[in-house]
Amino acid sequence: MLSFILGIVFLTFDFFEDLSLPSSNWAIKVGDKSVSMESYLAQISQLDFNNDGEIDAELKESVIDQLVIEQLLIMKAIDEDIIQSDPLLKNNLIDYMTNIISNQTILNIEYEDVEEYYKNNLDKFSQNNLYLMESDSEFINLPNDYLTKQKLRDYLGADAIINIDILEIGSEIKFIQDDQSFSVLLIDKIEGEPASLNSIFDIVNQEAIRSERERSFREYINELKKSYPVEINPILYK
Repeated sequence: MLSFILGIVFLTFDFFEDLSLPSSNWAIKVGDKSVSMESYLAQISQLDFNNDGEIDAELKESVIDQLVIEQLLIMKAIDEDIIQSDPLLKNNLIDYMTNIISNQTILNIEYEDVEEYYKNNLDKFSQNNLYLMESDSEFINLPNDYLTKQKLRDYLGADAIINIDILEIGSEIKFIQDDQSFSVLLIDKIEGEPASLNSIFDIVNQEAIRSERERSFREYINELKKSYPVEINPILYK
């Protein structure tokens, strides 16, 4: 299964409705089918982690995109008579269709393509930055040594180092720990260098293949949109 597609599988055929729904009652239309507003809201509510009715706009856009993809795959499966030929696939259709597409995409790429991916994504393969911090407080027991961001989080807490990557040498970090105010100084920083391609070739190769599959999948979905027009109710963006 392509992990970039369906982190959460929302739909089965039970969510498909006819287009006879009033305009206020549908959320997404794909071809001659639609997802009801009620079904959409039931799914989006699963992501209201704070129970305050507020869903991040970027997260909401991601959910809408995923629902559209699922509907397109279902429509394609219906037209290909996949369900009729194997009714047991009904509840696992998304995985099944995704695997079909995955098996049609490239499994290996040339060394030059891996090398180009590596050069274009050096930040992904950089080793950790190292930071030298100093504190005047006896309660902040920092070692006199360069530490990774993870190690600093262990000593100071996540909130204290949230902006450490963009701080200049000599900057002061103020934070509260156990209801007390503290401050530390950024004495020095060593930027992490990318690991050499040869030393992590297998990792880069897998990432490059994943990226290529992702691109190919998106192309496939865009082609499906030409066969099954997609319409999203504007109210979803309000």
